[in-house]
Formats: sequence, C-alpha cells, structure tokens
Amino acid sequence: MQENKPEYYNPIYKKMLDFFYQQFYAPLVQGIDRKDVKLNSMSSYSHLIAAIREGKIQYKDGIFSGKFNARISRELSLLAKYDRRSGIWKGRAGADIYSAAMYAEDKKKQITERMNRAIDECENNIDRNIKDLSLGDNLPLRIMQDDIKQDLYKIGVMPEISEGTQRRLRQDYTENQQLNIRNWKDEQIKRLRDMVQEYQTTGTDESLIDMIQREYNITANKAHFLARQETGLFFSKLSMARASEAGVRRYRWSTSHDEKVRATHKHLDGQIISFDSPPVVDLRTGRRAHAGEDYNCRCQKIWILE
Repeated sequence: MQENKPEYYNPIYKKMLDFFYQQFYAPLVQGIDRKDVKLNSMSSYSHLIAAIREGKIQYKDGIFSGKFNARISRELSLLAKYDRRSGIWKGRAGADIYSAAMYAEDKKKQITERMNRAIDECENNIDRNIKDLSLGDNLPLRIMQDDIKQDLYKIGVMPEISEGTQRRLRQDYTENQQLNIRNWKDEQIKRLRDMVQEYQTTGTDESLIDMIQREYNITANKAHFLARQETGLFFSKLSMARASEAGVRRYRWSTSHDEKVRATHKHLDGQIISFDSPPVVDLRTGRRAHAGEDYNCRCQKIWILE
C-alpha cells in the first residue's frame, strides 16, 4: 500500500528550506552588522552606559526601563529612584547617559532601515529567482517507483510508466510548489515587516536575534508542510498513473483505522473509488481528493484489477 515516506519529501524540504533562507533570511542577517548587537567590551563605559548602548536599557524623558542586574541597579541608585510598582527607574541623566541613549536610538534606526531595505529586496527577488527552483528534479523517483512496483506486484501486474508521464508529473510538481511559495511569500513578507515594526517600537538588541529565529522556525515548519503535502499528492498521482497504464482503474479506500482518522475519511473507508471520480473529502467546501491527497491524509489505496 502507498505511504508518503520521509525519504520522499525530505530532499524537497531541504531544498525549499535553503531557498527560503537565501531569499528571506540571508539578506536580513547580512543587514545586521555584528557589532550592532554584540556586547560592548570597551572598559571606558560604565555598566549602565554599556547597557544603554547595547539596547538592554532604554532611557527616555527621565525614565530608565529594561533589564536591570545588580551592577546596573547600583549605578542607577546614584542618579535615580526605583519605582517598584512600575518596575522602572526615574531620574535625571548626565550628558554621558544622553549620549549613550542617542547612540542606541540611532543604531536601532540604522538597523531598522537596513532590514526594511532587505525585505524590499526579498520581495523583488523571489519572483525572479523562483523560476530556477526545479523541485521536481529533487524527487527520489526511483525509490518511489520501486515501492509502487512492489504494491502492484501483489495483484499480479508488471507496471511501467512512460518517460513523458514522468516528465509531466515532475513539471506539475514544480509548478505547484512554485505557486505555493508565491502564495506563502506575501504572508512571510508581512510577518517580517511586523517583526521589524516590533523591533523598532519595543525590541532590543538581544530580542532582535530571537525575533529572526522565531520567524525562521515558522518558515521551516511551512517548508516541511509544503514538502510533505505536495510530495504526498505527487506520489498518489504517480502511483495512479502507473496503475492506470497497467489496466487498474479503481481502488478500495483504506484508512489508518485509528482515532486520528477524520470523519469524512472514515465514512469513505472500504468504498470502491474510480480514478475518474475522486470523492468529496470536505463537506463544507465540496473539495474532492483521492486517498492520500488530502491535507495530512494517511489513507491508502488498495488496487482493484478487473
């Protein structure tokens, strides 16, 4: 029986993740000068001034906010008073504090401008570069075909599939994934712009790298989903094309028979399905799909040779 295995979609996942990184995150990382976010080690600055320059502490209109350790609190106690209710220090700052605050504000502004330019460039580049992303060529077709052969041997057929059909399926796969990426691009660009806005208004140097890592993890999960989902759909089409050339035109729908099976698929369990008439798998939208083609579907086809 057919199963969408990790060895089918992992090569696609790695290729897509690398593409996403190169298009979305490499420009952002390159737009951040490492000295912008590393700790300032110049001994001529006090702990408070160094923390302000590094973005750990913010100073504006007589208010110090941020993360206070023991050393910084001791220095603040010389020029400000701590408000326990609000968790901030209030007091007047000297010229050196003002200078550090102005430096930190200017640095954040520069980083924000560089990141926004990088995102603008991402948006312009991805449509231009996506045409070279031939993901269909990364499908492990030989492994897939061997698994399909073993499945069809069980009903006594020796299937073959033409080179033309293979090329068409690979091309369809590439075009579908390119469309998926274009659709995801708009959402990803918006998330990155929101991230920059968050950094600009409330973020610190320390939180900036965390923000980028958070967004990258979301993108990695999306790449994995698209690779797994689209490859499962490809494998279903490939197996049906090969079965069709061997004279098979119908199959019996078989679920995984566990508590994770969705209600519409459980209803289809055991039914005979024609290749030409995929059943409704979503009653709300009327969407149709064969076994193994729905989102995260683990159902399989049991071939029927007539």
